[in-house]
Amino acid sequence: MRTRDGYFDVTRLCTDNLAVLADVNNYEPDILMVGMGMPRQELWIQENLEQVSAKVIFSVGAAIDYFAGTIPTPPRWAARVGLEWAYRLMAEPGRLWKRYLLEPWSILVILAMDLIRRGFRLRETSFPEE
Repeated sequence: MRTRDGYFDVTRLCTDNLAVLADVNNYEPDILMVGMGMPRQELWIQENLEQVSAKVIFSVGAAIDYFAGTIPTPPRWAARVGLEWAYRLMAEPGRLWKRYLLEPWSILVILAMDLIRRGFRLRETSFPEE
């Protein structure tokens, strides 16, 4: 097993990123776990998917921190009722407040812009004549 920190320039064709890709591919892992924080890890995987030789890639995020015991694991009841995010926000407010309190609103802006771009018209459904 090998590890590598995620503190490198993830720009697709930069020297740092190419060195990481070479390191990963030289090791030839069957499974690659990427934990650089959201959305950085997902974007890196998406940008470099074609260049990675691993058969399976996992975006592990907070799972590493949970396993290492550096942050508390939310109780199961919080996940069952959809409040895991609130528990994590209380545990790490300085790091997660933007993710949970501001970023969801940006999705509404993207949705509104998409609806405007499409003309926001309701399509009539036509039914075949009987």
